[in-house]
Amino acid sequence: MRRKRSTARSDNGTGAAKSSTLRFYGDEFIFDTVSGMFFRISSTAGLILRSLQSGTRPDRLADEIQERYGISRSAALRDVELLRNDLAGIEALDRFAP
Repeated sequence: MRRKRSTARSDNGTGAAKSSTLRFYGDEFIFDTVSGMFFRISSTAGLILRSLQSGTRPDRLADEIQERYGISRSAALRDVELLRNDLAGIEALDRFAP
């Protein structure tokens, strides 16, 4: 049986969650309170997850990654989309802003 999520939404029009079902432990571990699972993540994945959680749009996030890591825009977009696809595969993407 699937548990109901109780994620409040902000009123600022971005659709960003006020509270998240993800709990960050340092830069490398997150706990998903819905699934009850821990995940080990890279620092880049942590940046992406925290940014999505705060409501950053994926295209804006790609700009931040490009600047921070000195990679091409296409590589940054690819990395964001690959992580989003992985999240969709474990049904976690719906807990983030677009």
